[in-house]
Amino acid sequence: MSPIRLLSTDFDGTLIGHPSDGRCSPAFAAALRRHHAGGGLWAVNTGRGLDHLIEGIEIFSPPVLPDFALVLERGIYRRTDGGWEAHGEWNASCRQRHSDLYREAGELFGEIEQMAAESDNTITILYEDELPSGFVTSDEEVMERAARRVARAAEKLPEFSFQRNFIYLRFCHRDVHKGSTLGALCRQENIPRDEVFAVGDHYNDLSMLDGTHAGMTACPANAIEAVKETVRKSNGYVAEKPWADGVAEALEFYGSRQRQPDGIRV
Repeated sequence: MSPIRLLSTDFDGTLIGHPSDGRCSPAFAAALRRHHAGGGLWAVNTGRGLDHLIEGIEIFSPPVLPDFALVLERGIYRRTDGGWEAHGEWNASCRQRHSDLYREAGELFGEIEQMAAESDNTITILYEDELPSGFVTSDEEVMERAARRVARAAEKLPEFSFQRNFIYLRFCHRDVHKGSTLGALCRQENIPRDEVFAVGDHYNDLSMLDGTHAGMTACPANAIEAVKETVRKSNGYVAEKPWADGVAEALEFYGSRQRQPDGIRV
């Protein structure tokens, strides 16, 4: 079995639980040290923006800092001695695709804004540069209904999609998500799929857990059922422990497979 060259982890709900103090667990800290000592790289693949992720990492206080930050499910940044810098041409390509898509989505955005206006304040539209970028709902039940309605409305604009996580939803191009962004990073770094390990817990992680961009997949015990099903279908590992301890458990599982002479799953 191939070694883990790149570890791609979601952040909220995967490494840190809710509620929690946001700190790195001892088990994950130890697993991360072993991964780093073996030459492995670490990318945090998150729906957070870069500044918000940096704040979270400072609280998390891992023994090793991430090598890459994949933020807003579409931006790739590399850690340097001077801070974080945009890495490769993927970011510019994504901005252009989103700009082209948004020019065509005026009618759809009108329908979404009308949905929010009729929601009795249970749906709040989020904006970037005066354009809708997504929305937040009062609870997950409202999100489920709203997501279904947006999916139906978007059928007339095939390239329009969205990523959702708990009560947050972000509009996006259908080809831009955590999976395709992970794939772009691997192409830039010349990392083969079989040497990539991805772990996540919610709907917006599905695209990096279906086996397309990562040869090794996993989820913590607290993952939603759709994630667990996707991980099982990609011959991945569903941990018995939640959050970062579950990630550490999965890393140990794949490490034990690497130590098996024939690579047999144990």
